Amino acid sequence: MKQFEPARINDQYSLTLNETGNVMLSKVGVGIVGQMSYYYTRNDLPLFICRHEPRADLRTIHDVMVQLDAQLAEMVGCGCLMVGGQNVAQQCKMV
Repeated sequence: MKQFEPARINDQYSLTLNETGNVMLSKVGVGIVGQMSYYYTRNDLPLFICRHEPRADLRTIHDVMVQLDAQLAEMVGCGCLMVGGQNVAQQCKMV
């Protein structure tokens, strides 16, 4: 699977999207401090970020979500996203 750049929140925190649609919140010097499903609960991401980094501003959160959305779309397009044990690939269906 293609490795994406982590979405930086600030100089301490970043988010990484994995192949199951989860994001891992990492803190410099500590490692992973939280995880949530971005595929299923995308709209909860701002609260998830603020729970760990209350100083994150809305513009930064928006930019992070745009970056993660683009990564998720690319993963769906290339067929490398597995959710619930199923490949979530875009498929052309003949009607």
